[in-house]
Amino acid sequence: MIRSTLKEKALKDTTPQFRFRGVDNTRIEALSDGVFAIATALLVISSSIPETYAELLHFIHDLVPFAICMALLMLIWFQHYVFFIRYGFKDAKIVAVNTLLLFLILFYIYPLKFLMQLLYDMFGAMFTGNKAVFQQLFTEVIRMEDTPNLMVIYGLGAASIFITLTIMYSIAYKRAEELELTPVEKLLTKFSMQANLLMAAVPLVSSLFCLLPIQPNLAFTVGGFIYWAYPVVMIPFSIRNRKLLSKINLNIK
Repeated sequence: MIRSTLKEKALKDTTPQFRFRGVDNTRIEALSDGVFAIATALLVISSSIPETYAELLHFIHDLVPFAICMALLMLIWFQHYVFFIRYGFKDAKIVAVNTLLLFLILFYIYPLKFLMQLLYDMFGAMFTGNKAVFQQLFTEVIRMEDTPNLMVIYGLGAASIFITLTIMYSIAYKRAEELELTPVEKLLTKFSMQANLLMAAVPLVSSLFCLLPIQPNLAFTVGGFIYWAYPVVMIPFSIRNRKLLSKINLNIK
């Protein structure tokens, strides 16, 4: 239902340079939407149903990490939606790569929720100066010496998802003639490949840094700050893409 509504709107509002080849819903997309729905349900199920007022307050406390996880999950879902509406693939090769993507998403959801909750509680304790909560986090929830491993698990999961999306777009790029992609469509496909590679590179670098034989607290801190490279990398990349797209549009005219 959601995907169908978006597709109808997309024909008018999104990327007018792209001819949408996958307007009709496929069983691949239906299955994928089901897996994304399960991943969302797992986020909710991981928080127990509140039965007392104190538990309700704790549930509300989990709202921000839940919202961040949902936003990241929807970012991946939207990429998935855009891919299939652009190219409309139904063959076995895409089914196999898409299955890998869905597997990674289901694996990724718990490390994502755990890390977001940990960071939210940690920064909350730091800003309020609550040393007791801060100490509890790194004794009862996770030991400081285990935090680099957490960053590695999260980083490899995130990198794997974006690398898989890169593979999907590379398949589309290699089939440009079969799909009859225009020069603009080929360029947009290439941009999507590069964007996903950059999205994968940041968590991969963070994971590799956390594997270094250094102090766990330093690895955890720097490994986290590496993710601030996203705006530093993605904003210039987006500006460059708009300039290249403008040039090719002018040449076509």
